Amino acid sequence: MKIIGKPYDRESLPAYIDSLQFKGWKPKGVTIHHCAAPSLAQRPHGFLSQHMLNLQDFYEGKGWSSGPHIFTDEDQAWMFTPMTERGVHAVSFNSSHIGIEMLGDYDTEDPWSGRGLEVLRMTAFTAGLLIDALGLKKDCINFHRDDIRTSKTCPGKKITKSRFLELIELQMPYFKRNSHGGSRFPKREFPFR
Repeated sequence: MKIIGKPYDRESLPAYIDSLQFKGWKPKGVTIHHCAAPSLAQRPHGFLSQHMLNLQDFYEGKGWSSGPHIFTDEDQAWMFTPMTERGVHAVSFNSSHIGIEMLGDYDTEDPWSGRGLEVLRMTAFTAGLLIDALGLKKDCINFHRDDIRTSKTCPGKKITKSRFLELIELQMPYFKRNSHGGSRFPKREFPFR
């Protein structure tokens, strides 16, 4: 299994996503997950490079050919499986969706304050950039629990899709390309920090 294992923050992520060229596989949506384990408490400083290697070993141990595309914490989006290739993250959505795994266990941890909210904001920022780059609408976002072939609560019982989509919606003006085809990322302060 090949992984990228590189983090991007809010400043560097837009240019990275802009550099992607979807040729053989073009995603039709984004699926949101939570890790459950590790939880926020288990990763007090977010993800580190070694954690990506540990995850690679974990997925290889399951016999998977790849894993989710991205892991998010409160500050960064870690690239895992290349987004230009099909990943493995949700049975019904592997062939059509990019998979984003959020740090935390949102069946038990609070996603609407503190670090949990910061992880959600980074995830919404990442998902918004992706759907904009792919020319999709926010209704292409689904949750792992939307997969009828599983019985998951993922991305956590405490996260509602309507509130998550609101986080993306609030950021949409920062993603849209201007009418002259220039950068879609104006020099404005991101509203969620």
